[in-house]
Amino acid sequence: MIKMQIEDRNYKVADYLARSHDFYSLNKYKLVMQWLPKQENLKVLNAGCGSGEMNLLLAQNPSWQVEAIDIDPEAISLSKQLKEYTGLHNLEVFHSSIEDFQPTVCYDIIVSNDVLEHIEDDVNALKILSSWLKPGGYLCISVPAFQFLFGYHDRMLGHYRRYSRQSLVNRVAEFLQVRRVRYFGCVLIPVVLFYSTWLQKPYPVQQVQKKSFLLECLQKMLAWEVRYGSPWGISLVLLARKPD
Repeated sequence: MIKMQIEDRNYKVADYLARSHDFYSLNKYKLVMQWLPKQENLKVLNAGCGSGEMNLLLAQNPSWQVEAIDIDPEAISLSKQLKEYTGLHNLEVFHSSIEDFQPTVCYDIIVSNDVLEHIEDDVNALKILSSWLKPGGYLCISVPAFQFLFGYHDRMLGHYRRYSRQSLVNRVAEFLQVRRVRYFGCVLIPVVLFYSTWLQKPYPVQQVQKKSFLLECLQKMLAWEVRYGSPWGISLVLLARKPD
């Protein structure tokens, strides 16, 4: 049985609502999209779709058939609202956990952003996800990085852990061939360390959004990271392939 950590519901819903204008998450999703195969007519799963922004990026290729799941009813509601607003016909959203979902197809691509840290037995979750891939299919995941950054934000969202590069690779390599892995969000390490780890407070998202110059600088630095990479970061992004 996949056990989820206890979370603060109000904090999590507020985090969902911030995603549509969260320059950090959107740049990370852009990096994920750059790593994915570009072929037509692929079957894609977004496992743990949250408020749905990644769903839209995946479904922007009209030849892809995209399915999305999440265990949180609030996330599903927001994802379905986005689907209706955009009128996408190649996207289906389902309320389900990874453990309970029963796919009717095998997937060419599975994406799972910021999910594993919520699951006590993350290795079993990876085993399930890998079983849903076609031979030659790809899994792309992102997780929070560095356990020394574990703090208020992690506890409020119900995280069990943060990951090192090696700990994530070791887990995934039990089932799949790891192709690429890198850190993302180096510029935000001081913010996470100061607010979440030391002060035990929420991130100052609204204050930053009111300061256009600071916001523009952060956006440019994150966009630079997407293009050129960084040696450290607050997240890890990994791409793995199922052997033929």
